[in-house]
Amino acid sequence: MTERESGRRYMDLMNLGTPEQAYRAIKELASGLSDDEHLVRSCIFDLHAAVEVELRRIYYHVFKALLFLTADEEQNAATLAKFDKTIRRLGFMDMYRVLGPVLNSWPYPDLAAIAAINETRNGAAHGGNTADVSYMGRNPFTDPDAFAQMYFDVWALKQSISKFFDWTISGPRDRLRRYYQKYGEI
Repeated sequence: MTERESGRRYMDLMNLGTPEQAYRAIKELASGLSDDEHLVRSCIFDLHAAVEVELRRIYYHVFKALLFLTADEEQNAATLAKFDKTIRRLGFMDMYRVLGPVLNSWPYPDLAAIAAINETRNGAAHGGNTADVSYMGRNPFTDPDAFAQMYFDVWALKQSISKFFDWTISGPRDRLRRYYQKYGEI
C-alpha cells in the first residue's frame, strides 16, 4: 500500500473524496451540531485550555524549584523529563483543587471565574444538549453576550495570573538573582 493509499483508506471506507467532504461529513456524524454550535463549543474548549496552560505553568515553576538538580547534566535531564511528564499528565481539576484556594486568596477577583470556566467546559464536553450548558447563569450557545463574557473573563484572568506569577514566582527569583550578582553567595 502506498503512502497516499494508506493516508486515504478511512476516507475511502466512508466514500469521502476530498478533505472538505471528510471534515463536513465527520462533523455531522460525530455530533449533529450546527456550524455555530461547533464554533462555540470549540471556543469553549480553547478558552478552557488557555486557563489550563496558566495553571500548569504555575505548577511547573513552583515545583521545579524543589527538584534536586546537580552538576550531573545527564541525571538532571532524566529528572526533568520525569518531572515534565508528571506535570503534563495533571488534569485541570487536579491542579485547581490545590491552586484554587491560593489563587482566590489574592486580590484579583477575575481569578474567581476559573470554576465557572471549568463547569462550562465540562457541560460542553460531557453534556448531551447545548441547551443545558451555562456560563455564569447564561447559555453561551444561545446568548452571544455570555459567549463574549467568557472570552473577556479568560482574557482578564490571564492578566491576573500573570501578575500573580510575577509576584510569587518570577519576581522573587529575579530578586535573588540580582542579590547574588551584587553580593555573591549567601
